[in-house]
Amino acid sequence: MTYLLSSEGRAALRMVARRPILYAFDFDGTLAEISPDRGAVTLSRSIHRWLTELAKRVPCAVVSGRELKDLTPRVNGAVPHLIGNHGLESPLTPPDVLSRAEQICLEWKTRVETNLARPLEALGVEVEDKRYSLTFHYRNAGESSGIRPALLPLLDYLTPAPRCLFGKASVNVLPPGKSAKGEAALALMTYLKLAGLFFIGDDETDEDVFALTEGLAMGVRVGWDYDSRARYYVKHQDEMEEIIRLLVHCIDGIPESSAS
Repeated sequence: MTYLLSSEGRAALRMVARRPILYAFDFDGTLAEISPDRGAVTLSRSIHRWLTELAKRVPCAVVSGRELKDLTPRVNGAVPHLIGNHGLESPLTPPDVLSRAEQICLEWKTRVETNLARPLEALGVEVEDKRYSLTFHYRNAGESSGIRPALLPLLDYLTPAPRCLFGKASVNVLPPGKSAKGEAALALMTYLKLAGLFFIGDDETDEDVFALTEGLAMGVRVGWDYDSRARYYVKHQDEMEEIIRLLVHCIDGIPESSAS
């Protein structure tokens, strides 16, 4: 992986900025800092300002695991395109697909409340209902390292069998199908008639985008990871403002030496 703020990474970013592409960003851990209190997560004023400036110049999207009604006020109009529920909630998703997903999640929720409530409570797992998917969080559990192996057998009780996406101290369960962040971002890129996709994310759930074999102009991971499919990385979430500002300056053709 190449550090995006190295001379090599900056040169690659300048090349990408010359192309008509979609700039897409994960939310938690990328645009916003991760917090044990999911409800408190928001964009900083400076990130919001620079993201808004970027979206004035080029097509931009936020692609998140959050439910759209949760994500929308947190982005607060900074970008025009939002994709939620790990790609399932997209402007391009057919209504019947969402309706079926909602019905499946209602059935799963009933099973969780009737059969799995006690074992999940014993593990310290919190279940988040996102209408079209469920997320099992264990960030606040005591010994979280052993939670996932104990949690996965419990998910076998859910029917139809869910697709499991592993995140940071969480397991996301989605209805059967192919919807994922990569497919949804690529579909939006195609719909907007753009030539490529820039994407930056921090989680295992973002590897689906980094693994795209076509359409991905640049994949950037927040945090170096030997196993990541992303070709570039930034060290920490707090470098995101600099990255977005650099993109704005590249698109405007402002030399780095005179950018502020």
